Amino acid sequence: MTSRLIFEYSKAWGFKHPSPWDYVFFMNNTLKQDLSWFWYYWLWTTESVDGRIANVSTVKARATVTVRQDRQMPSPVVLKVKFTAPGQLPQPVANATVKVVDPQTALMKWPVDVWFNGNRTFRAAFDTGGRVIETITLDPACRFPDRDPNDNVWPALTPPLAPGARAYQCG
Repeated sequence: MTSRLIFEYSKAWGFKHPSPWDYVFFMNNTLKQDLSWFWYYWLWTTESVDGRIANVSTVKARATVTVRQDRQMPSPVVLKVKFTAPGQLPQPVANATVKVVDPQTALMKWPVDVWFNGNRTFRAAFDTGGRVIETITLDPACRFPDRDPNDNVWPALTPPLAPGARAYQCG
């Protein structure tokens, strides 16, 4: 939360007894966004995220990463794409942000609303600039409570990891 939000919330609710609903309505109004999906899943259910990289295909300089969401809780799609060699990083794509991490790596983010149409799969397509993809990691910072983070890395690890072991270090 930013300091402005903290100040506004303190001003509105200081020395009072707000309910969780008061907080929800305050945040929705202040941020001018309907965050009902967030409040429902994060505050009133025990649901979790279970995203996985279901498929990766490349045709010429175009890659398509199919992300599957096997549980009910939606989350933004965050992909860390590492190429085998430095070069031109993916160009901005519709409804996504692209951040350069280093000359070989890009962080690509699609908003949570990609799941709001009811589909359980999302196809993230982008231009590779003709480079070969080394690895793709879904939710590389481990920000979401993923039920099984071992299926968040492509190519898949072989042999499979022992139960409870992590496929990658968050960060």
